[in-house]
Amino acid sequence: MDQEQILKASFDDLVFEGRNKAYGAYDLRQKYQRHILMALLIAFALYLLGFITPSLLEMLKPKEAAKAVKTIKVTELSEPPPIDKNTPPPPPPDLPPPPPKTVKFTPPVIKPDEEVKNEDVPPPIEEIKEAAPAAETNANVEYDFNAAAPAVVEEAKPQIFTYVEQMPDFPGGQTELMKYLQKNLRYPPAARENGIEGRVVLQFVVDEQGTISDIQVLRDIGGGCAEEAVRVVKNMPPWKPGKQNGNPVKVYFKLPVTFKLGTE
Repeated sequence: MDQEQILKASFDDLVFEGRNKAYGAYDLRQKYQRHILMALLIAFALYLLGFITPSLLEMLKPKEAAKAVKTIKVTELSEPPPIDKNTPPPPPPDLPPPPPKTVKFTPPVIKPDEEVKNEDVPPPIEEIKEAAPAAETNANVEYDFNAAAPAVVEEAKPQIFTYVEQMPDFPGGQTELMKYLQKNLRYPPAARENGIEGRVVLQFVVDEQGTISDIQVLRDIGGGCAEEAVRVVKNMPPWKPGKQNGNPVKVYFKLPVTFKLGTE
């Protein structure tokens, strides 16, 4: 390649000098600038299309005939309730408090001792006796002003004895009492399941008619044994009342009730 051709040759001609220019690389190198320009134009066109597309769609959208008119909801008010003519009038306004009462001071008058009458000292008994009118009775009545007023005597409440000459007794004696307890006493399930055994002690009052009242538990072993003993005693028939000096009286009576599980 002479000097003139070298000056007119491009960079590709120099690189591919003496080589196969029909090879695809030479052709790509020749069209490189044109490809770059076309790529830039296509990219710009796509960017421009994406930018103006929303505006075009907005312009193509049909306009609404008329905008919706805002509506205001009107609430109808109900009629006021009728005026009650029987309503009491309002209370009168508070009046000012009355003026405080004043006590008129009377200046003392000085008198001699003979003219002063002491009204606070009661008259002597002799004057009262003379002034008292005589009773219209056939007998002569004498007033004893020094006698004391009669004392009020309260009726004494009947005493409840602990021990008397003849203690209360169950009808038929102790043997019948044991039979009654064995027949009516039921072992509580809770005490049976827990193996509770022992003696419950009750105290009650047997009055003049032999009626039982005021039942108290002095000793409990639990498991419902005390409640069962109280139930049986409440259902007892009337006892023979206790006597003191031959008269029936109220007497405290203590009764032990034994709970014992039988052996199988």
